[in-house]
Amino acid sequence: MRPIEASVVLDELAARSFGIITRTALLDAGWSQSRIERGVASAALVRVAAGVYRVRGAPWTRQASRHAAVAIAGAGAVLARWSAAEALGFADARPGPHQLLVPHGRRGTAEAPELAVVTRTRRLDPADLTEVAGIPTTAAARTLLDLARDVDVPRLAELSSEAIRRAELELAALEAVLDRNPKIPGRRRLGEAIELLSDDGHRSRSMVEVGALSALLDAGLPRPAVAYTVRALDGTILAEVDLAYPEHRIAIEIDGFRWHSSPARKRADEDRQNRLVLAGWTVLRFSATVVRRSPATLVDAVAAALRSV
Repeated sequence: MRPIEASVVLDELAARSFGIITRTALLDAGWSQSRIERGVASAALVRVAAGVYRVRGAPWTRQASRHAAVAIAGAGAVLARWSAAEALGFADARPGPHQLLVPHGRRGTAEAPELAVVTRTRRLDPADLTEVAGIPTTAAARTLLDLARDVDVPRLAELSSEAIRRAELELAALEAVLDRNPKIPGRRRLGEAIELLSDDGHRSRSMVEVGALSALLDAGLPRPAVAYTVRALDGTILAEVDLAYPEHRIAIEIDGFRWHSSPARKRADEDRQNRLVLAGWTVLRFSATVVRRSPATLVDAVAAALRSV
C-alpha cells in the first residue's frame, strides 16, 4: 500500500471511532505489520494498549476513550454499568476506568486497567444490547439491572425515571429485563423501583422526590400523585407540585438546593404557594435534608393533614 493510500485508509477508519484504530482493523484494510510498525515509529499511530492505537492529531475525548476501552477488552465487549448509564445520558460521568462486560469464558484483560475494567457475564441477551456512537453498550433496562446491586431503591428509581425521559425507556422494558435475567443480583431492588415508578411515579424529577414517595408508601399512606398540575376552576394552571392528594387539596413540596437556591427561584416558590393557598390548598413544605434524614417527619405531617380533611 502506498503512503498516500495508507494515510487515506487510516483517516477513514479512525473517523468512525473518534480517532481510535485497532491492529486488526488496519490489517483487514490492507496494512502490513511492517507498515503498522512504521506508523508507530513515526508517531502517526500512538499506542494506547497492545493492538490499539490513537491516530496522531485526534483529540483524546470521552468518546475516544470509550472506543479504546471496548477495543482493549476485545471481541464481545460492551460498555456497561455506570459507563453505559453515562453514554446513554441518564447518569453523570464518573472518574476512573470505563466499566465493561464480556461473555463468560473470556478472561478479563489486564491491559490498561486505568482505562478499562472488565467483568464477565453468563448472559448478554441481544435484547439487552444497543449501540451509542458506534460503541456496543448495554441497553438502558439492562444497565439499570446491573446497577441495582449497588444503589438503593430511591436512587435506582431516580435513575430509571431519568432513563425514561432521556433514553426513551418504558416501564415495560424494565419488567422484561427482569424476565430475561432471572439470576442477576439486584432484581428485587429493580422490582421495587418499578413499583415506585408505576402509574405516574416516573414523572418525579429528583432522587429526594422519589425518596419522599417511597417513605409515604412504606408508611402505608395512600399513593400521592406525582408532578401534579393544579388548575383553577377556569382551567388556568396555578402550579405544578411535587406530590399531591388532589381530592384533599393537599400539596407536598420538596425544597432541594439545586432547584430552590436562587433568590428568583425562592420568589417564584412563594408566589406559587400563595396561589395554591388562596385556591384552598394546604401546602406542606419539606427540605431535602428532612426527607433524607428524618422521613418520619414527612410521614407524620402528611398523615396529620390527611386526617384533618
